[in-house]
Amino acid sequence: MSILKKCKKIYDSIEIPDELEYVVNRAIHQKDIVHKRSNITSFMKGATVALATTFALFIVLLNTNETFAKSMEEIPVISNLAKVFTVREYKEETDTELIEARVPAIQNTGNTELENRINNEISTKINNVLDEAKQRAKEYQEAVVATGGNLDDYRPMLIDVNYEITYQDDNLISFIITKFESLASAYTEQYFYNINIQTGEELDLKDVLGENYKEIVDKEVTKQIEERKKADENNIYFEKNEGGFSGIENEYQDFYIDENKKVTVVFQKYEIAPGYMGIQNFEIPNDILV
Repeated sequence: MSILKKCKKIYDSIEIPDELEYVVNRAIHQKDIVHKRSNITSFMKGATVALATTFALFIVLLNTNETFAKSMEEIPVISNLAKVFTVREYKEETDTELIEARVPAIQNTGNTELENRINNEISTKINNVLDEAKQRAKEYQEAVVATGGNLDDYRPMLIDVNYEITYQDDNLISFIITKFESLASAYTEQYFYNINIQTGEELDLKDVLGENYKEIVDKEVTKQIEERKKADENNIYFEKNEGGFSGIENEYQDFYIDENKKVTVVFQKYEIAPGYMGIQNFEIPNDILV
């Protein structure tokens, strides 16, 4: 069945909510007013009203009509729109820190238990991260004062929390939460979420690469490290006896699914290379199993 026919079938089965009549009548009234205005200006404003009204109607239906909301999930293009969203966004500024944060949450997975667990975990993690950063900022300011520093020259710590959706389809969501902290030096830390929407499970490397995940990852990361070192003499990695890469420990190694639907394994700053090298990413060419 074509998307158009499927949409029509869904439309015909929708139970019309009470709010619809009000929204439509209001839109008609606004359009009548707009049409009384002249030529191109009238047309452009009418189009804007129509677009805004259509969007408003979609939001009303999505939030008030269960049949419509569930129907939208059946259409691939629409079902991917709102799986990860910003549940909280705020700024906070004091004499010790400047915070900007966008906190993500997941919804419409069809698994309430999964959503509650992941969303609570994200909220708790970010709250803890911010509390720890605030404490460091306070301690740093106190150290400046204790060593005879001038508070007029003190600059608040910058703390930024944001997120990025790296891959999303009807089966998978992969996203990264990044915390950036800057004071005397800059520091970035990332947290990764890879979720199978169909099963409600968080994925690990064994889930996406199979039983031989360690062999696959170890071989590819070692290969890419050598390639990077040959390509640029400034690409310096720790030797094994210095804590450098000697293989991943287990299936819980940090990773995300990238735009090519490939596993990208991640090593945090200082983990396998000097700080100036930053966070190290290695895309694994194998096709994933989900």
